[in-house]
Amino acid sequence: MAKLTATQRAYIRKRSKYEEPGPDELDEELNIVPFLDIVVNLIMFLLMVTSTIAFYAQVEASLPSYSRGGVGRRSADDQPLNLTVTVTDRGIIVAGSGGKLAPGCETTGSGEVITVPMNGRDYDWAALRACVAKVKQEFPDETKVTVSADPLVEYRDLIAAMDAVRETDDEEELFPEVLLSAGVR
Repeated sequence: MAKLTATQRAYIRKRSKYEEPGPDELDEELNIVPFLDIVVNLIMFLLMVTSTIAFYAQVEASLPSYSRGGVGRRSADDQPLNLTVTVTDRGIIVAGSGGKLAPGCETTGSGEVITVPMNGRDYDWAALRACVAKVKQEFPDETKVTVSADPLVEYRDLIAAMDAVRETDDEEELFPEVLLSAGVR
């Protein structure tokens, strides 16, 4: 067996020395206090931001209500309008109980009809306003419209559609009761 030099023995003694673990190393649990501090701060920040945004960005709308067949049945002449405006990525579809309106809003069309096609890359809100004004002339007592949007449509375009069906440029009231509906694809 080979003899070890003094430096080699010191090196082995140093490396094989048992060190007593500290009190924080004896616990088998993680210290999650710093993590909880971060999470609580994030929650407080998100609540503050959400309440601030909700305060400034309120949209007046109501959801459609479901009801059963009523006591007073309607006649064929007294059919409700059920006006629906759907914003898609190709344009705007205006529909009612009688069907979808064709471009120009004079007659109804069948199949995939876009009532107000897009003007380049933008929606033509003036044409939608004019189309809805024509419908209002035919149904002056109607106040409700249901607005829905394709999932690909941006939120600002949905809000612009709601504004376009509420009143004309001259602030003449069209359909003040805007109902939001889920968009279907």
